Amino acid sequence: MLGIALAASGACSQAFAQTPAGTATQAVARRYDIPAGPLSSTLSRLADQADILLGVPGDLTAGKTSPGVHGSYSIDRAFQAILGGTGLEAVRQGDGSYSLRPAPAAGAQGVLPAVTVIGKRIGDSVAAPYAGGQVAQGATVGLLGNRDYMDTPFSLTSYTEKLIRDEQSTSVAELLTTTDPSVRAAIDSGNRYDAITIRGLRVENSEIALNGLFGLVPAYRVSPDPLERIEILKGPGALLNGMLPHGSVGGSVNVVTKRADDMPLTRLTTEYLSNSVFGGHADIGRRFGRSGEFGIRINAARREGHTPIDDQSRRNSALSVGLDYRGERLRLSGDVVYQDDYMRGAARGYTPIAGITVPEAPDPRINLAQSFAYASSHSLTALGRAEYDLTSGVTLFGAVGMNRFGYDKLEDPGATITDVQGNATSSSKYQEGRSHALSAEAGARARFKTGPIDHRLVVGGNYLQQTTWFGQTVYGSYQTNIYTPTRLSGPGAPLSHLPESKDSAQILRSIAIADTLSAAGGLVQLTLGVRHQQVASSNYAASGAETAHYDQGATTPSVALVIRPLDQLSFYANYIEALTPGSLPPADAANPNQVFAPFKSKQYEVGTKLDLGRFGATLGLFQIDVPSGIVDPATRIYSLNGLQRNRGVELSGFGELGRGVRVLGGVSWLDARLRRTQGGINDGNHAVGAPSLQANLGAEWDMPFIPGFTLAGRVIYTGKAYMSQDNTQHVPSWTRCDLGGRLTTRVVGRDVTLRASVTNLFNKDYWQANPTGYLISGMPRTFWLSMSTDL
Repeated sequence: MLGIALAASGACSQAFAQTPAGTATQAVARRYDIPAGPLSSTLSRLADQADILLGVPGDLTAGKTSPGVHGSYSIDRAFQAILGGTGLEAVRQGDGSYSLRPAPAAGAQGVLPAVTVIGKRIGDSVAAPYAGGQVAQGATVGLLGNRDYMDTPFSLTSYTEKLIRDEQSTSVAELLTTTDPSVRAAIDSGNRYDAITIRGLRVENSEIALNGLFGLVPAYRVSPDPLERIEILKGPGALLNGMLPHGSVGGSVNVVTKRADDMPLTRLTTEYLSNSVFGGHADIGRRFGRSGEFGIRINAARREGHTPIDDQSRRNSALSVGLDYRGERLRLSGDVVYQDDYMRGAARGYTPIAGITVPEAPDPRINLAQSFAYASSHSLTALGRAEYDLTSGVTLFGAVGMNRFGYDKLEDPGATITDVQGNATSSSKYQEGRSHALSAEAGARARFKTGPIDHRLVVGGNYLQQTTWFGQTVYGSYQTNIYTPTRLSGPGAPLSHLPESKDSAQILRSIAIADTLSAAGGLVQLTLGVRHQQVASSNYAASGAETAHYDQGATTPSVALVIRPLDQLSFYANYIEALTPGSLPPADAANPNQVFAPFKSKQYEVGTKLDLGRFGATLGLFQIDVPSGIVDPATRIYSLNGLQRNRGVELSGFGELGRGVRVLGGVSWLDARLRRTQGGINDGNHAVGAPSLQANLGAEWDMPFIPGFTLAGRVIYTGKAYMSQDNTQHVPSWTRCDLGGRLTTRVVGRDVTLRASVTNLFNKDYWQANPTGYLISGMPRTFWLSMSTDL
C-alpha cells in the first residue's frame, strides 16, 4: 500500500512543479500518516491532518477504497496519492476549501456541489505496514494514542500480521524472542506458559494488554491467531499505561485484534510442527453496508499432537470474533476471544544450589516432567471500544472488557540441581485456580492551537479489578538427573492439601493528562504528562480471613521530546517512570509494619530514528534505575534503598535494503549492575539473568530465478549471563541459527503460500538464565510446515 501511495505521488510530482507561488498552503509540506481504507475515511483523516475543509458528495466515494498516504507531502500531492486509482480529483475553491469531482477527460470542466466533511483519525485502526511488510509505520503509544514511529519519543516496535504468518509463530512471546534483540525468553519454550525479559528485566505474560486494556489475556500463553499487530514498548511506561498488574518495569506489550479489511477474505491454513503436531486455522473477514461501514472478522484455530520434547504433547484451540463499525463521527468495535490449552509433560526449569558450577546444558529434548504431569487452562475475554467525535477537534473514547481464566495442573514445579553431574531434587504439586478481571478506560483527546503551537491534549482514566482463587496439594520429593530423568508411576502420597479459596484481590485505578506541543510544522514536539496511580490489594487465608492489605498511591510525571530537522531523521529523549507495589518489610526488621507507597523505577533515554522510505532504523541509549528492598545491617530498618541500574545501547533496523531483500533485527548492549546491595557485599556485580550482548539478525531474499520463492534466515546470539548476585555462577553465551523459505503461487486460480522452516538448525544445547536465577533449556531443533490458501 505504501508503494502505491509513493508511486502515485511520484508520478504527479512533475505536474505540480508549476504550482503558483501564491498558493502557499498548497506548497507547504506536512507529514501524513493515513492508512489504507474506505475512501471516505481516508479523506476525512486527510482533512483533519491538513486542517482543511473538504466537500465530498456522498455518492461519489461509496464503495471506493484508497491506499492511504505516509510521508511528507504538499496537500496537492497528498490528494494525488490518496485518490490514485479512484477516478477522482480534488479541486481547490476560492475560499481555500476543496471539493471532489470525477477526473475529467482532457479539457473537461465542472465542479460538483460540496458537502463539508471534517476529517478525524480513527483511533482503533492500525498503522500501515512499512516497506517489507514486517513492521508497521506506527503503533499505539498508550495514553497518547496512535503515533508514527518517527514522532514517538520512545523505543517502540509494531510487528505485523504478515510477520506472524511468515514466522509461523504459535505464541506472542515466541515471536518477540525470535525477532527482537532486546527480548529473551524467561520461561522454557516447552513450558505451559510464557514470560519474557525486556532490557534485562522480567515481564510476565499476564501483563500483555489487549487493544490497550490490561488484565484480559490468558495468564499462561497468548495465541497470535486473532492478532493484527504485536506492539512492544521498551522501558517503563507508567504515564502511558499506568501500573502494570504485577508492576513490571522492563517494558510492556500490546496486542491488537484483527479487523475486517475492505476486500473479502477467506484464508485456510494447514500446519505441521515436529514431531507430530497437526493443526488448522481459518481466517474470514467481510464488510457490509453501503460504504462498508460494518465489519466482521472470525478466526478459528486448533493444533494437537506430540512436540519435539520427550513425552510431551499439547492441544490448543482458539476462537475469536471481531466486530466493528466505521462511521464519520462514531467508531465502535467489539471482540470475543476464547482460548483453551492442554499440555501433557510441560517442561520446567532448574535452580542450581549455591556454590556449584552450573552443569553443561542437557539435550533440550530431555524432559524431567513425569508422564502423569499435565496442565489445562481456558480463557474467555469480551471487550468493546467506542470513539465519538464531539467536535472537529475533540474526540471522546472509552473501552471496557472482562476476562475469566481457569486452570488445573499436576506438575513438577522445577528441579533443584545439587551437583555438577546434574543430580537434582524435584517434587510434584497439584494446583487449581481461577481469576476474574474487569478492565476499563475512558477519556478525551483534543487538537487545538495557541498561537504558533499545536496541541494534542489527552485526559484519561484507567481501572483494573482482579480477583484470584487458588488451591494446592503438595506431594513428596524425589531424586532425578537432568541427563537421565527418573520416571515415576504417580505423584505418591500427598503431604498437604489446601482447598481452592479466594487468594487475592487487587484494584488499580489512575487518572492521567498529557499534552504534546509541536511547533514549526512538527520540527519540535514536546510531551508533558502526569499520572496519579492508586493501588489497593488484599491477600486471604483459606478460611477467608484477610491476611494482608495494601492501599497506597503515587504520582508519576514524564517528559519527552522529539526534534525532526529532516523528514527522514528525528532525535528523541524521554524521562519516564514505572510503578511497582511497595513491598512489605520482613518480620525480623525493625519496622515490620511500615507500609510503603508504590516505588518508582526511573528511565532516562535518548536516541535517533531514521526513515529512508524503504529502510528504517533506531539507535537508543537508556538507563533504568530499579529500587529494591534491603535491611540495614546496623539498624535493621527495612527501606527501598537497594538499586539495580541497567544501562544499555540498542540498535535496530527494518525494511528493504534492495529489491527483494528485507532485513529485521538489531543488537542490544546491556550493562546491568547491582548497587546499594544488602551490606554492600554485591555492589558492582552483574545483575542476574541480564546478558551484556544480545543480537537478532534476520534477512529475507526473493530469489529472482525461482518466481515467488523467498529464502529466510536468522542468527540469534546471547552473551554470558550470571545466575547469582555474587556472580559465582554463570551460563555461557550461545548462538542459534534458523532457516526457512516460502513459495507464493496460484493454484486453480487461488493464491497459495507454502512455508517451511527449521528452528535451531544445528540442534545446539544451551542454557538460558532469567532474572530470578532460574535455568531454562533452549528450544530443540524443530521443523515447521504450513500451507495457506485464499479462497
